[in-house]
Amino acid sequence: MNKKLLLYTCCASCALPILDYLKNQNFDITLYFSNSNILDKDEFDKRLSDVEKIAKIYNVEVVIDEYNHQEWLDCLSKNLPKDLKEYQENSERCVACLNFRTQRLAKYLLSNVFDVVSSTFLTSLHKDTKKVENWLKEFGGEVLFFDIDKKDFYKKGIDLSKKHDIYRQKFCGCEFSR
Repeated sequence: MNKKLLLYTCCASCALPILDYLKNQNFDITLYFSNSNILDKDEFDKRLSDVEKIAKIYNVEVVIDEYNHQEWLDCLSKNLPKDLKEYQENSERCVACLNFRTQRLAKYLLSNVFDVVSSTFLTSLHKDTKKVENWLKEFGGEVLFFDIDKKDFYKKGIDLSKKHDIYRQKFCGCEFSR
């Protein structure tokens, strides 16, 4: 019997190489799309549309968390001492954002049954994945880590995005990363 895997998904282009990597392994995959960090609903919908597209290609499920950018802004503002504009990319603001999104994943996990959890963040060249690894370990269940070369995986994501005509954004999602 296949293990049920919940994969936090930031965008289709990051999820593609993971889905390709896992396609012949024994997982029933659900993509968890929770991205209130994205600056506006149009950008959110554009990214979601491609996540749904790849879900059909790889025959996996998608769960969509409620989009609430103001909640994301309020949470980060409450937990960081400076104005959010003052932070450099990949600094404390980004760590707080990853934490917010990982906590949304944790909340979903508490009310649903999965054997394994993972995240597209774990393959990122651009974010501090060690913190995400530690947060996922705190959930107490099995975490799927990827024994990969991140640069090769990134290139594979580009190639698969071209193959499937997937939107590749040039910023993480929030107004501060643009």
